[in-house]
Amino acid sequence: MGVDPPADDLMARQPRPLGEHLIDGRMWANVMQTGVVIAVVTLLTIDMYLPGGLIEGSGDLATARTAGFTVLVLTSLFTCFTARSESTSAFRRPFVNPWLWGAVALSALLQVAVVHLGFLNLAFGTSPLRLDQWLVCVAMGSAVLWHSELRKWVLRARRARSAAARGRAAAQ
Repeated sequence: MGVDPPADDLMARQPRPLGEHLIDGRMWANVMQTGVVIAVVTLLTIDMYLPGGLIEGSGDLATARTAGFTVLVLTSLFTCFTARSESTSAFRRPFVNPWLWGAVALSALLQVAVVHLGFLNLAFGTSPLRLDQWLVCVAMGSAVLWHSELRKWVLRARRARSAAARGRAAAQ
């Protein structure tokens, strides 16, 4: 992400005041929300593959652990796209940084290897996942992306309403 081009609105933003913290309260709140989403989807995925629990599962411990680990990895990969901007959608100019895509592809390939290569199964305590299990993991892992997109949409809508209100007040 360090080689991402600057955001479109970078020069339009006001500079931060000297005494303001680099990581402010809103950013901490976003970090906490993202952490909660990651924890919830990871634990729900584990629960889905174990008998009993909130969601009745039919898997075994190795499958549940592997699915949970996979969701944890995938949430990190999705998060790297959402963390590029506080307010701009991850879907806006998504291919501007080929290095990021290369890193994500390599990480995904390594996760597939950890799940499907026998010697890595032994080293990491994982077991192979079926295609339907992979699809569940991708869907659960993408929850962090959808949460972030919804948060950014709300933020943009609030800013637009505030700007419109300021415009109306200035016109009066």
